[in-house]
Amino acid sequence: MWKLAIDLGSSMTKIYRADTSSGVVLAEPSCVAVYGEDRAIKAVGKEAKNLIGKTAEYTSIVYPVYEGEIIDMRLAVAMLKEFFARIGVKTGVLHRIQALFCVPCGVSASVLSQYIALAEECGLRKVHFVEQPYLAAVGAGAVISDSDPVFCLDIGGGVTNIAVVSADGIISGVSMNVGGNNMDANVLAKVARVNGLRIGALTAERLKNELGSMSTVARGAMVAEGSSIDACRPAAASVQAADLTDCIRVYVDKILEYALAVLRKLPAEVAAIVNRKGVYLSGGVMKIAQLPQYIGAKLEMRYHVCEEPQFATVIGGGAILREKDLLKAFSLPVE
Repeated sequence: MWKLAIDLGSSMTKIYRADTSSGVVLAEPSCVAVYGEDRAIKAVGKEAKNLIGKTAEYTSIVYPVYEGEIIDMRLAVAMLKEFFARIGVKTGVLHRIQALFCVPCGVSASVLSQYIALAEECGLRKVHFVEQPYLAAVGAGAVISDSDPVFCLDIGGGVTNIAVVSADGIISGVSMNVGGNNMDANVLAKVARVNGLRIGALTAERLKNELGSMSTVARGAMVAEGSSIDACRPAAASVQAADLTDCIRVYVDKILEYALAVLRKLPAEVAAIVNRKGVYLSGGVMKIAQLPQYIGAKLEMRYHVCEEPQFATVIGGGAILREKDLLKAFSLPVE
């Protein structure tokens, strides 16, 4: 029987196969290209993302999942079914698959019902829903028990989850609609202001990931191509790493305000354990240079970050799918 952990993110969808040694079998953008008045599907995943900023009048790019909520059920179902097909899952076996969906920390009943409806529309029958902090903590290498709470911070594209968890539940936590997408938008605006260059969303994301740094002495530069704001024609400019630091820091600092608020709510004994063990960091944004070090310094505690932080959540989902006791302990009750 197929066992799949699914991280349906605002920016990326990741799928992990837990019944074999395959590991992460899919990582594609959570977007769909549609065209015409009836919004017919033109492309899904990476093919759709490659069309951003290049489409004609009647084609648009849609992200069916926004800040942890499913905002377009039809396209979300079509996208997930296409992703299943790409990893070799045939329609006739979907009802036999055991699936685990990652959901935001403190997910509301209405949002959880969206995920339940999505699973049903896709033909999935054996489904579990687990809040993201458990998955990220396990995927980052933490061992969760009743006596050893774990503090985890995951910054995704559209959602950041912060929580202190134990095997008994979430002790303190929050999900906030801030993430890498906000940083991309800030980079786009900064390049327009400093360099007089209008760039696209894909270029802004690339600049953040490849040039962005939290170092106070960030160096380096990258040529960005776009359109000159003054001359209204194709142009290029050299973007400096130092100019991007503030674009990232403003959102990281906001996230850390909430992280400190989560820590302030902890009982004294839990706070002592967290202080001793440190924070487990995950999410694709953690690949930005010096970001883990910056977070550790601001929180004044040790930090742990896995080799591929963007896959921590879905890897944790795969690990939990393999352990019946953990799956039973962490799965949300579904009526």
